[in-house]
Amino acid sequence: MRKISTVFIAIALMAGSSLFASTKGGFTGKWVLDKNGASGDDAPQDLVENIRQKGADVSIDSQFAEPSNGMVPLLYLGVMTNKLMLSADGTERQNQIGPFQMGAKTTMDGNSMKTEWTAMVEGKQVNGNWVRTLSGDGKRMTMEIHETTEGQDRQATLQFRRK
Repeated sequence: MRKISTVFIAIALMAGSSLFASTKGGFTGKWVLDKNGASGDDAPQDLVENIRQKGADVSIDSQFAEPSNGMVPLLYLGVMTNKLMLSADGTERQNQIGPFQMGAKTTMDGNSMKTEWTAMVEGKQVNGNWVRTLSGDGKRMTMEIHETTEGQDRQATLQFRRK
């Protein structure tokens, strides 16, 4: 009887800890850009992303300092926007970003969220992708950014910490 009780308690503790981990884990949360973890001179200043996921819907509300020249680099199209809606089931989701329409397809696999997007900007086709990856402990997120316009490739990596 004592052995059964010990096994039952162990199972209950494991179930409770995995339930707690699932509510604390994932991409949902407030993410603050690590100023020392951004590549590129034109990285967004003071970027904070609030990510919420409900089923396949992913909502990203962002705050950032406006660039001094008022122009968001194409590399950060969709990153430097106040509200972005994605569908994590791979279906295309449209977003209005300033004067531009952007289509994005997002998939999730464990600690990785990949988004492929396309937009027409001033008559030019712009394509890109973002890969967000969580650290093992869920306290850090890396965002790899890739953008291509007229054969010109640009890349950046942003490091975030969970707040």
